[in-house]
Amino acid sequence: MSDNKFAEKQIFRVFIKAPVETVWSELVKTTKPRPFFWNATWDTPEMATGNPFRMVSGGGKMVAAIGKIQEFEPPHKLVHSFRLTATEDVPSTVTYTLKEVEGGTEFSVINENVPAGSKAEKSKSQGAQFIVKNFKAYVETGKVTFGAQLMLAMFSLMAPMTPKTMSADNWPLEKAE
Repeated sequence: MSDNKFAEKQIFRVFIKAPVETVWSELVKTTKPRPFFWNATWDTPEMATGNPFRMVSGGGKMVAAIGKIQEFEPPHKLVHSFRLTATEDVPSTVTYTLKEVEGGTEFSVINENVPAGSKAEKSKSQGAQFIVKNFKAYVETGKVTFGAQLMLAMFSLMAPMTPKTMSADNWPLEKAE
């Protein structure tokens, strides 16, 4: 956006009945699709500060987002840039914080530097709400909510209609910002 105005910082928080190490492990797992991330998988050489990543789905055929890991402090903090591949919006910043509290972990998703009025603004707000709700369900029960299961099934059926701009061929890891 030309005027560089950003939306207010968005903070989404949830209590998860699990130890902080368990929550962290599930958040940064790179070996299989994560249903709370719309069945996408972290694609990165290593979860470490400075490394690029892609959120890859559809058996490696689609890239929903790209970014670069800015801070990696196990098991309490992960910060990365984030750009949706389906929009022309500039990258924003996503921060995940995990705080050990009595009986479990306080998990937060914080969206910052999202251009006000951009396509990404509404998408990131809805996306963060989906993540916290379904991440909690997944860590506590081993599966996402019923509503998320239906949504993921619909996405799977609609995969052939995914915009070509999201093709993994268009988003090699080197393009991550």
